[in-house]
Amino acid sequence: MISIRGKVWFILLALIRKRIGSLLKVTKSKRIGAASQRWKKNNKFLISEKFLNKVKVIEFEPKNSDNEGIILYLHGGGYVTCGPETHASLVTQLSEFTRSKVIFPEYRLAPKDPFPAAIDDCLMVYKELIRNGIDSKNISLVGDSAGGGLVMALLQIIQRDNLDIPSSAVLISPWTDLTLSGDSMSSRVDRDPMLMPGKDMDYVVKSYLDGEDPKNPLISSIFCEDLKLPPMQIHVGTEEILFDDSLRLFEKLSNSNNVKLEIWDGMFHVFNIFCKGFLAIPEAKKANLQIANFISENYPRK
Repeated sequence: MISIRGKVWFILLALIRKRIGSLLKVTKSKRIGAASQRWKKNNKFLISEKFLNKVKVIEFEPKNSDNEGIILYLHGGGYVTCGPETHASLVTQLSEFTRSKVIFPEYRLAPKDPFPAAIDDCLMVYKELIRNGIDSKNISLVGDSAGGGLVMALLQIIQRDNLDIPSSAVLISPWTDLTLSGDSMSSRVDRDPMLMPGKDMDYVVKSYLDGEDPKNPLISSIFCEDLKLPPMQIHVGTEEILFDDSLRLFEKLSNSNNVKLEIWDGMFHVFNIFCKGFLAIPEAKKANLQIANFISENYPRK
């Protein structure tokens, strides 16, 4: 049964969606709340900005770090928005739980920089970490929503180019089908408090594709084939219009014993973000702890 705080957020988000439409409603490429610097004020972390192979990244290093692990976190936002301002609570909690450093690329956003700019940026960061002497077995790829799509794109390129594979991968409410063909796009439209199909989502898809075929496996990973995977978890809430994006991807990859699907009853898109503060959702902390344990278990044993 969904927690009381989960219900509160569900109602609040549904009211916002009813008022403005899909939370993907954007008019131009931007990072939400870019003026806010509150995410930089966390006395449990050393937070710094740097460039890896010309790509700006935020580095979150927990002061209680006791391992060489690195979480390469690829944020969601429909490829057109979001950044550390929206995702700091989630990445810092994963960092706290794993006692690992998080590298957070501020990859280029559409429509100014459509496909494949975001993939290229994240790939350059991954390659630069390896070039700097980081063992790939100490790297976990984690992404939510569109960031989950980026993780899947990277895994395809890593295999194609015979690069060293990461220790694990985690997809949180991944967006894996930009053809928008999943049954849940219609069957859950009245249940999802955050996202809804329509002109706003169509705009986001068009902005990112810029004329590219949405069935390109690097864009819609449900069309990928013969993918060699590290251990992987997929997390999704039952109320999401993107529920089938997770379910169909899992079914496609289910011949691999490495892939586990975690379904969260009553939860909405990327509920994991609501993990801190007075109205933190208990399910979010529980899910994030499960993700963190999975990541830690797949780091090399000392």
